[in-house]
Amino acid sequence: MARISWRMGALALAACALGLALPGGAAAQRPVIERIQPTSGPPGTRVQIVGRGFSGTVLVGGEEAAVVQRLPYRWTVEVARGARTGRVVFRTSQGDFAGPVFRVTQAAPPPRVTALEPSSAPPGAEVTLHGENFAPRLADNIVFLGGRPVVVRSGTPTSLRVIVPTNASSGPFTVRVQGAGETQSPPFEVSVGTSITAVEPAAAPPGTEVTLRGTGFSGNPRFNRVHLAGRRVRVRSASPTELVVAIPRRGARSGSFTVDVRGAGRATSAPFTVLEPLQVRGFEPTSGPPGTLLTIHGSGFGRDVRVVRVTVASRPLQVRRVRPNMVQAEVRPNTPSGPVVLEVGGQTQQVGTFQATGALAIQGFQPRSGAPGTVVTIRGSGFAPNPRANRVLLGGVEAQVVGARPNQLRVRAPSAPSGPFEVHVGSASARSSDPFVVTQPPFIADFQPRSGPVGTQVTLRGRHFGQSPGRVRVELGGRAMRVLSVQDDALVVEVPRGARTARIAVNVGTQGGAATPEPFRVEAHRAVSALQPSSGFPGTEVTIRGQGFPRRGLRVQFAGAAPVQARRVSPVELRVVVPQGARSGPVSVLLPNGRTMPAGTFSVSAAPSGTAIQTIDPRCAYPGCLAVLRGHGFASRPNHNRVRFRGQPVRVRQATPTTLTIQLPRAPGNGRFELNVRGGGEATSPPFMILRRP
Repeated sequence: MARISWRMGALALAACALGLALPGGAAAQRPVIERIQPTSGPPGTRVQIVGRGFSGTVLVGGEEAAVVQRLPYRWTVEVARGARTGRVVFRTSQGDFAGPVFRVTQAAPPPRVTALEPSSAPPGAEVTLHGENFAPRLADNIVFLGGRPVVVRSGTPTSLRVIVPTNASSGPFTVRVQGAGETQSPPFEVSVGTSITAVEPAAAPPGTEVTLRGTGFSGNPRFNRVHLAGRRVRVRSASPTELVVAIPRRGARSGSFTVDVRGAGRATSAPFTVLEPLQVRGFEPTSGPPGTLLTIHGSGFGRDVRVVRVTVASRPLQVRRVRPNMVQAEVRPNTPSGPVVLEVGGQTQQVGTFQATGALAIQGFQPRSGAPGTVVTIRGSGFAPNPRANRVLLGGVEAQVVGARPNQLRVRAPSAPSGPFEVHVGSASARSSDPFVVTQPPFIADFQPRSGPVGTQVTLRGRHFGQSPGRVRVELGGRAMRVLSVQDDALVVEVPRGARTARIAVNVGTQGGAATPEPFRVEAHRAVSALQPSSGFPGTEVTIRGQGFPRRGLRVQFAGAAPVQARRVSPVELRVVVPQGARSGPVSVLLPNGRTMPAGTFSVSAAPSGTAIQTIDPRCAYPGCLAVLRGHGFASRPNHNRVRFRGQPVRVRQATPTTLTIQLPRAPGNGRFELNVRGGGEATSPPFMILRRP
C-alpha cells in the first residue's frame, strides 16, 4: 500500500506540472470509467476498471465490490455474492459516477476428478484426469501437483491431459477452474524416470549382444520397445536397470538406441556405431622413432576411438584418430620393432611389421644461411627413409624434402623468415639449436595505432621480421623501442619515454632495415578525472570524465564483471552502464591498445525493490525509433514485459532486469509508458513525446 500511495502522489504532482489537475486539487477530480474487462461473469469474477480519477467505493449491480488492486489508471475489483446485472458505479463524496454494464451470470458447478490414467508415471509422462465440470476454455483450467504448476496439453469438460512436471512429488493433483472453484484428485505416484546411462560396448558388428544400462526399465522384456536408428531391436533379457539386446544381422545402421517403456517414459542413448567387417589395405610409415604417427588404411573401422586398439609387438599405441577408412596411432617411447595388430570392437587383424628407430634429433645443418630455394643438408637421427614421412618447417613454413635417410635429410629452404629448422616424423618432433638465416630485408606494410602516449603498444605488420627478438632493433625518433613480441609478419613494440613524433624504423640483423610509411604521432598523457555517480546498482549509467579518450574501442572494467563497451560522448567524457554481476571495487578504462586507465572506485548496491521506470534514453523521438527504458524490477525475457503508450502496445526488443529496449509506436503524441511485468509489478514512466516525422 505504501508503494501504491507513493505512485499516486507522484502521479498527482506530474498532473499538476502538466496543467492537468482541476481547481481544488486532485481530490476534486471526477471518476471517469473508460472500459471494464471482462464485461460478464459469475460472482467472484475479478474485473479490471480502466479510467482515471478513481476514489471512493465501487458497486457492481448494486452490491459493493471488494477492491483487490489500486493503480493510477486501473482498479481491480471482485464481484460480490448477490450482485445482479447492472452498471459499475464509483460512489464518492461528490456523488455516484456510473460506467458500463456488467452482466452477472450463474456460477459454474465445481469441478470433480474421478480417476487418473495412469495413476503412476515419471516426470515428463502424460496423465489423463477424468471427471466433470472442467472449463471448456483450456486457459481457465489451472492444475498443480505437489505445489508445482502442471502443463495442461488439452482438455474437454470431462477430461484433462497434463504433463508430470520435473522434480514433482507424489500426491493428489489440484484442479482449479476459473469462477467454479477447485478440487483434488485421487493420489498420484511420481515414479523413477526412464534413462539410458551407458551402452556396452559402444560399437560392435551385426549379431553382437549389447547391454543398455539405466533406470526405469520394465522387468518384462515385452514391455520394453527398443529401436536402433529407427529399426526395431530384439530384447533378450530385462531388469529395471539393464536391457540386453541383439544387433540385427541385416539392415542395422549406426545411431542412438531409443527405449519406450509401456506405461512409463522414453529414453535415448548416446550414439552407437555398427561396425562393418574389418578390412586392412596397409599402413605407413613402416619405420620411425618414438612419437611416429602410424596410419592404417582400410574399411570398417567406425568412428569411436574407445573400441579401437593398435599394438606393436604387443605394446599398445596411443590411438589419436579414428575414421571409417583410417586409424592413426602414436608410437610410444620404448616400443620395440614387431608385428602391428589392429583390434576394432572385438575383431582382430594383423597389419604388418613396424621397424622402430632411434629417437628423433637434429645435430646440425649446412649451409647456415641462404636465399629461398637453397638446398640444406640436415644431419641427425630418427628420420624416416621415405621423404614424404618427414615434415620440415622453417619459420613456420613447410620446406620441400628432396632426399631422406635415417640420419640425413636434404631440404629446399622456403620463402620464410629466419629461424630454426623443425622436423616432424609422425607426432615426434625435433628442433635445431641454431637458426637458418634467410637473407631477405624486412618490409612494413602497416602499423596500428597511428598515435598514442608514452607506453602505447604499437603493432607493426609486414614480412621478414624473423622469429628472434635479439636480432630485431626498433627505434622511434632515435629512441629505442622495447620489443614485446616477434613474429615473421608482426612486431609489437612500446613507445619509450622521451619519444617524439617520427617514422618507426626496424632493423633485422644482417637482413637490412625498413621504416613505416607514415610517422607515429606521440600524444599527451591520458587520464581520468571523475567518476559520477560513484555508487549505484547494476543498470545505473555512469559518466567518466578525463582527457585523451580515443574515438572507438573503449571498454570499462567493473570489479567482478566482464568488461563492457563504453559510449564516447566526447574526447573528455565516456558513459557506461554498470553490468550485472558487478561488485564494489576499482573501475578501469580499457584502451584499444590493451592498456588500462584507473577511473576510481564504484560502490555497487542492490537494486531497489519493486518496479520503476526512471529514465528514457531514445535514439530519436520519431515513430519506429529505438529507445531504452532504464529502471529496475524488469523481467529478463522481452515477452514478460508488457509496455503500452497512450493505449498502444509497444514492442520490447531486448530486456534485462534494469533496461528495456523498445520500438516507439507509430502514432505521435505526448504521454507516458505504462509497464506491466508478468509475475512482478507495474510502473509508469516520466512524460515523453513522440514527434511527428517531418
